Amino acid sequence: METRARDVIAGALRPNDPRRFLVEAMIGAMDADGSIDDREKALLRKRLDEHEMFAGLSAKNAALLLELATDAVKFAGGALARVAAIAKGLPARLHRVTAMAMACEIVVADENVAQAELAYLENLRLALRLAPYEAQDIFAAAREGRALRYLDDRLLRLRSLVPVAVEMFTLRAQTLGKLTDEHRFELRDLMVAIPDMALRDHEIEGLLFQSFRRPRGSGGIEAELHQMAQSLPDPVDRYWMVVYALCAEPVDALARWHIIPFVVMLQRAFQIGDADMELAAADSAGFPSSLPRPR
Repeated sequence: METRARDVIAGALRPNDPRRFLVEAMIGAMDADGSIDDREKALLRKRLDEHEMFAGLSAKNAALLLELATDAVKFAGGALARVAAIAKGLPARLHRVTAMAMACEIVVADENVAQAELAYLENLRLALRLAPYEAQDIFAAAREGRALRYLDDRLLRLRSLVPVAVEMFTLRAQTLGKLTDEHRFELRDLMVAIPDMALRDHEIEGLLFQSFRRPRGSGGIEAELHQMAQSLPDPVDRYWMVVYALCAEPVDALARWHIIPFVVMLQRAFQIGDADMELAAADSAGFPSSLPRPR
């Protein structure tokens, strides 16, 4: 199993690479107060040159990421104007936490946190749909110089939720009458493609195989979903489980989530309001078109 957040997005530059928006989050933090400090520039360069999140990038591609991010903020008219685009470019939960951590690192680099920088971070938090307590923890980690360790811990937390997601997808398959090998393979491909759950193929395959064949109680699917909700006391975890569930639906059906039987049961069990369900549908739709949604 992967144990470090940086391993999840390291490697060669790809189309719509999330690291472009990680860099943009840092550029936005530098631009927020209208004064770019040499310490901020030095930290940005250090992250691009040495941070393992950017491992495998050539100097040319690193320069390209920096140029794209700088131009995007400049042409938008400032950092605040780009927060929505940054969030859109980072659909996965792990990527969003990483962007916030890197932005916070830039803000605290010069040891002088301006109100304009705090405003940028708050707008970024809202666009990334991070809970206030998450943002506070991230900021504290950045200020104490332990942002990287924080990200590694968050990745471990996300990985601990993979078995829960497997159970959820199994219950969805049961609702659809698709407890078949073919559908299991499709779910494996979907889960591996979502960075938050990207274990090795055989690990996901093993978890799904066991879940598909596990005897079920007589209480029914909705009762199992209620039990699952009790194992997820954090409402943010429940929200993201709904996002993952919606990733299994066709994109053109997401606007009609309220008539998808399993999604409605999930909403009831997880006690998520309609407004947050709309946000979850939008977050699911934000994943790349290449996401292998099951047929």
